[in-house]
Amino acid sequence: MQIIYLDNEDDVVSICDRLEWVRDERRVLLVFPEEPMLLGEWLDLVRLRRCVERLRLEVGVVTVHSRVAGQAKALGFPTFSTVQRAHKGGRGWWRVRRGWRQPTRPGATVRLGVGNGLKSLPDDADRREMYRRMTPPSTRIHWLRRYAGIVLFFLTLGLVYVGVAYAVPGATILLYPLTEAIQVSRQIVADPQLDAINFSGASVPARRLVVTESWQAEVATTGSIEVPDAAARGTVVFVNLLDQPVAIPAGTRVSTSAGARIVFQTVAPVEAPGAEGGTVEADVVAIEPGPEGNVARSMVNRIEGPLSFQLEVRNLEAMDGGAVRAVPAVADDDQERLRAQVLQHLQTLAGAEMQELLTEDEFMALDSLIVDQILSETYSHFPGERTDRLALEIRAQIQGTAVDASQANDLVYEELAAAVRPGYELVPQSLRSYSDDVVDVDGQGRVTFTAVGEAIMAASLETGDVLPAVAGQPMGVAATYLYERLPLRDYPSIRVWPNWFDRLPYLPARIQTEVVTGQ
Repeated sequence: MQIIYLDNEDDVVSICDRLEWVRDERRVLLVFPEEPMLLGEWLDLVRLRRCVERLRLEVGVVTVHSRVAGQAKALGFPTFSTVQRAHKGGRGWWRVRRGWRQPTRPGATVRLGVGNGLKSLPDDADRREMYRRMTPPSTRIHWLRRYAGIVLFFLTLGLVYVGVAYAVPGATILLYPLTEAIQVSRQIVADPQLDAINFSGASVPARRLVVTESWQAEVATTGSIEVPDAAARGTVVFVNLLDQPVAIPAGTRVSTSAGARIVFQTVAPVEAPGAEGGTVEADVVAIEPGPEGNVARSMVNRIEGPLSFQLEVRNLEAMDGGAVRAVPAVADDDQERLRAQVLQHLQTLAGAEMQELLTEDEFMALDSLIVDQILSETYSHFPGERTDRLALEIRAQIQGTAVDASQANDLVYEELAAAVRPGYELVPQSLRSYSDDVVDVDGQGRVTFTAVGEAIMAASLETGDVLPAVAGQPMGVAATYLYERLPLRDYPSIRVWPNWFDRLPYLPARIQTEVVTGQ
């Protein structure tokens, strides 16, 4: 918008000249000076209007003089009190046409004449339009228009009230359909070899977990062995083969010559008499304890060492006193029992570690835990060894199957859907499934388990035909009608807002229904 500020020296001719220089803008705002009154004559404004129509411009007037503003409005000029209002009042702009649209105020006067260089008077058409607009209406027509406006106002108000009464109220009807709980169970196979759910085979994918654990334990041995407890004792007789005394020191060893070699030694020193055939007795004890030293008489007949050339020896009585006792030892069953305990504990450790690797929807089938590979197995003793405690350390690799129960939901929901009776439908919010007992685990890690599904089925409610029937009805009548026509377990609850007439809204579109399936 181009703004042209006028001064006191401007007249209609100079204003038209300045408007002819407007090229880029089609909307021009003429700002009149406050003093004196510029273009105060009616014919000056008529001349300006024709100039504007010829140049095809949109021209607005900013003036503080009410007389100029009224005459400008009568000629179709948009008028403003300030430049700022001209910027904000875009709706007041329009292209000036010959057919004037803005009437001036009633009773306004128009002065005809020549002024400010105007050399031509308005034509007849302009004069008729001017006088039509400036002629005030008659008093009769004035009051008829006023009364007609009052009647029209109250009629419009009544129509608005009726429309609001019909359109504004809204209602919410809570319906309580018949419900029934259902439960199904289905055996499902969790297979680590699957990548997707197999609906025909009732199988879901599973995950194989592998961990490495080590454990050491010990048990008391249950076997026993006999060990020598006491050495055999007796008396032997040494016979001198020389004619001189022979000293026999303590610890002189004598033994048997037949069968197993049993060695005895003298307990105290003795001396054989100095005559050939002289004898002397000596107490002996077996070197090795045990019943092997209990030999019969005359079995000890051999002297070890250089005295064998000087003496002979015999046991005239049997040797006795050699005995054994039982002590704890490792039995074959001890190793098997300890190994089973260690492997069971390894599976327990592996199960606890695998629990931390599970996702929120997975569970670990404990029966699927198997020792896949023994990496090391070390016993502290072997069977038959004397010991009262047997220790074992095993390091092994354990495998287990993690089952994602959520993947079985589709199979369970399929079973639930098949259990729904005709005329009922499943309530989505009530669907719940969980895994029950593990039925079987095979050697390939496939887990067969039971999945249980629970849900509530509710009677299907067709409200399309009954809502128009209850529209505009009292709430009690509507509740009874709905209870008799629909499969409900209780009377509906109705809320109307605003409750002007204690009735449901007359428009079915303003009635909403909510199905309550909870108990």
